[in-house]
Amino acid sequence: MSEEPGALAKKPQKKGITVTWRGIVLIVVAVALLVFAVQNLQTAPVNFLGATVDVWVWLVVISSFLLGMLLGGVVKAGARKLRKPNPAQGKA
Repeated sequence: MSEEPGALAKKPQKKGITVTWRGIVLIVVAVALLVFAVQNLQTAPVNFLGATVDVWVWLVVISSFLLGMLLGGVVKAGARKLRKPNPAQGKA
């Protein structure tokens, strides 16, 4: 009888996929990007640092979105690291 007293009262762990609000938002954004990509198959001239390149519109928008997500994660991680207290400073 090495079980904890409340072990029988605990609900069993659900197996399978649990959908959170973040998952729902991710699915909605992915579907919106897919619809956008299908509807914008034409090319457009893009000027960058003096070079002009014809690129698909959907590629420009989706790559901009992904770059924004990446930079947002980097900034969030940097801000979290700055807010984290340093334990070595508290002991001095």
